Amino acid sequence: MIKFIALSNKGLVRENNEDSFIVDEKNLKFFIIADGMGGHKAGEIASQKAVSILKEDLMNTEINSEEDLATILVDSVREANEEIYNMSRENLKYRGMGTTLSLIYIFEDSVFYINVGDSRIYEIDDREIKQITQDDSFVNYLIEIGEISKDEAESHPKKNVLTKALGTSEDLDIEVNKIQFNKENKYLICSDGLSNMISEDRLFSIIKGEKTEEVGEKLIDEALANGGIDNITLILIYS
Repeated sequence: MIKFIALSNKGLVRENNEDSFIVDEKNLKFFIIADGMGGHKAGEIASQKAVSILKEDLMNTEINSEEDLATILVDSVREANEEIYNMSRENLKYRGMGTTLSLIYIFEDSVFYINVGDSRIYEIDDREIKQITQDDSFVNYLIEIGEISKDEAESHPKKNVLTKALGTSEDLDIEVNKIQFNKENKYLICSDGLSNMISEDRLFSIIKGEKTEEVGEKLIDEALANGGIDNITLILIYS
């Protein structure tokens, strides 16, 4: 049986929490985190709108095949992108707002996932933690072209500059990915308020070393202890 832990914390610096998350608690099929950005409370509006649209679409669409699932995922993300983009254009106080999106949908024996921005999805087994998503960020682009190393990216002045987000442009390329679901493994979705505050090695150490029910609180506590400079949101999926 699939279980989950879902937690969010404002952090120690931000005035409000611009992260949003949703879990399909009834069927335990989909798990979503969105990390908003923009002017005063605009990021909060963007992230809430994204998870609200996706929840509505995924809960009210009959999905009988992988093709059905891929279609509704892409259509729903495009709908969210369009709505946030239009809100940003039509209302001056929302100008420039957007949100990241990290989504897992468990269908039969597979984990389908979408990632836009720099929130992340990790798969954790007994040996390692593996980031299965690619950050849509300027520093990740620099890493890919060999301009900087992964270690240099950690302290790069443009570390938080995104190359893709929901709502920031009219068109959005969306890629649906799939890996095999392994009930022995754990899957972590998190905003960068967690991944920027705790190294991958330390994430792995906490997830493997603590009682699973206590992992969420331990991760939040450590991110806060390390500065808590951003909102912190996580979903840990396990069996």
